[in-house]
Amino acid sequence: MTRAFVLHSESPDDKSGGDQASRLRELVESLDSGQADSQGRNTPSRHIPPERRIPIIAVASGKGGVGKTTTSVNLSIALAAHNRRAILMDADIGLANADVLCGLMPKNRLDLAANGSGGLTLEDLAIDAPGGFRLIPGSVGIGRVDELNDVERRILLNSLQTLHTHNDVVLIDTSAGLGPSVTEFISAADVGLIVVTPEPTSIADAYALIKVLVTAKEGQRHPVLSLVVNQVSGEREAEQVHDRIAGVCDRFLGYQMPMIGYIRKDKKVLAAVRSRVPYMIDAPKSAAAKDMSRLAQALIQWAGIEGRAAANASRRGWFARR
Repeated sequence: MTRAFVLHSESPDDKSGGDQASRLRELVESLDSGQADSQGRNTPSRHIPPERRIPIIAVASGKGGVGKTTTSVNLSIALAAHNRRAILMDADIGLANADVLCGLMPKNRLDLAANGSGGLTLEDLAIDAPGGFRLIPGSVGIGRVDELNDVERRILLNSLQTLHTHNDVVLIDTSAGLGPSVTEFISAADVGLIVVTPEPTSIADAYALIKVLVTAKEGQRHPVLSLVVNQVSGEREAEQVHDRIAGVCDRFLGYQMPMIGYIRKDKKVLAAVRSRVPYMIDAPKSAAAKDMSRLAQALIQWAGIEGRAAANASRRGWFARR
């Protein structure tokens, strides 16, 4: 098989970082052209709406308990630390807890925008969160979001487009699993980050999610997918997990699956969760925080996330090119 690209270096000063970003751009261009593999199957093409003004990043996982929400929250903080105005929408249906990880107690939640009560928009629901990002709190318990019909869900998805004015990037923390709410939020994004751990069940469920997304019906949007390998001992274990998933994706789906980064297992992550303070703030010098900062750097280059200084200029990132 052709080994998928790995976008991660052990040091943020590693000169190979530019080469890695360049290689991924080549991969993205091959996705645009629908590159066929050796068996004649086409890799799904990207379909980015021309009106899209800022990148939308969905963070997902096939299995719960892999650190998806922790990754979403701390990635938002890491992007803010790199001078990107990040807003995170907690779309973990019925089990939203990004606010808990941040030590927040929001009054309003995503349900209000989903069902139209009170005339509140997503921007109206956004609250300031620790570390400089903004959070749209999700629904908890048995919420209306879990019962959205197609029209209501489409209204909520379309409202993502209204967040471009005050933000440089939108992140969506999806539910775990393979349900329609998960796949539709990922399909609405430009990039789908699939969080996976070395556990066999996590690997199997991540592949199942990738398969659903890659083999979606013709005409549906296909976001660019990439792995984030969480809770690993180091780069070698991350690459082993990546190789396993990339191998089956290439063999059975004809899809080149890259890895944009990994997060090392770190006791300080659990301590931060218990204290309800994101580890990017609670333990900024920890191994996990350093890995997250590098992940944010890679994502900024990959997704063309422009900072505030470039917000008034013509957006020239590859997501804007059609």
